[in-house]
Amino acid sequence: MEFDQLRAFVAAAEEASVSRAAERLHVTQPALSRQIGRLERELGVDLFDRVKQRIRLTDAGRFFLVRARRVLCDAETSVQQLQEQFADAKRVLRVGLLSPFLDDVAAPALREQKRSSARTRVAFFELSPREQLDRLRAGELDAALLGNLEARDRELFVVRRLVRHPLEAVVAAEHALASSRSVALAALAAERFVSLSDAFFPGRRAFLVATCEAAGFAPDIAAELDSLGLLLAAVAAGEGVALLPRHCRKLPHSGAVFVPLAAPAPQAELLWVRPRGANSEALDALEHALAKHAARLA
Repeated sequence: MEFDQLRAFVAAAEEASVSRAAERLHVTQPALSRQIGRLERELGVDLFDRVKQRIRLTDAGRFFLVRARRVLCDAETSVQQLQEQFADAKRVLRVGLLSPFLDDVAAPALREQKRSSARTRVAFFELSPREQLDRLRAGELDAALLGNLEARDRELFVVRRLVRHPLEAVVAAEHALASSRSVALAALAAERFVSLSDAFFPGRRAFLVATCEAAGFAPDIAAELDSLGLLLAAVAAGEGVALLPRHCRKLPHSGAVFVPLAAPAPQAELLWVRPRGANSEALDALEHALAKHAARLA
């Protein structure tokens, strides 16, 4: 098993598409497919169900995705820590995030940080919120960009809200509401919902329930998925509707449609989370840059 195989598998799982994963990793589609095929043969299981042009994780794939992400993160973190302590390498700030915030929040903030400090490097890790929190507690991340936080985590860490952005309904392209200019949240009361799993997105179920109850109904949650890509694929397949921040429109969502919620639309938060006592001028500067670029999402 090679790290390139794990990267190919993780990218394909997160993008729910071999072609988009190949673009993300800057390799050809056949090369990425071969890497995944070799990995499946070595493991002795199918990681994906392949139907026409779509791929979906099997139960084995969902099981292995968590561990593959962990292996890749741990490998890079270990190398960085080793080089910092024994090879006089630059200090690396390790920051966790979700992919929707990589290009228009994290990347421009990183460019600013590089211009302002040549002594410190920043490494971003795409991890589920649960994994980000676990690594913050273990001292393996210096900070994280997160959404929902449970009360105990708000007490454990220093938390700054960077921005609030509106939620939108996500429905299948064939859904009766797909062509609507906007929809009241209460109009979804009879729908089945798909959500993100609390095992990977702590506090997400409570957030969905509270949001719907504020509109006068309790959501019928039909399924809980492990990633944004899997959630969007479930919506496209007609398994239910979902609520996601407007910012998630940028993710590949073939077969699913984002519909604005009628005012006053409920909102989601983007939070900057760091351990208490983790003071650093470089971390402060990165926080300032992230806040500036996040504000543009409002």
